[in-house]
Amino acid sequence: MDRVATCLNHPRREAIGVCVKCRGQMCGECVTRVDGINYCVTCLARLADAEKPSGAGASIVVPRVLAPAFAMAWLFLLTLLAWGLVEVVFPGG
Repeated sequence: MDRVATCLNHPRREAIGVCVKCRGQMCGECVTRVDGINYCVTCLARLADAEKPSGAGASIVVPRVLAPAFAMAWLFLLTLLAWGLVEVVFPGG
């Protein structure tokens, strides 16, 4: 009698795939195919964590919606600065 491979997570289900990393046998619900390669949930999570960019090289990105508001704020501050300098150079207007 032939023995059928069973899923590691679901012992009553037949295994249809093998994880390329841990070599675990998985059923159709437990195996995920990425670029034609089978992964179990655990190994796929590890793979995703390994591909996340580190926080060291992260930079702050200003949304395009906020850029005009920042530009207007800088323009306002520069106007106040220029006005203050004019008042110092030419007091009493």
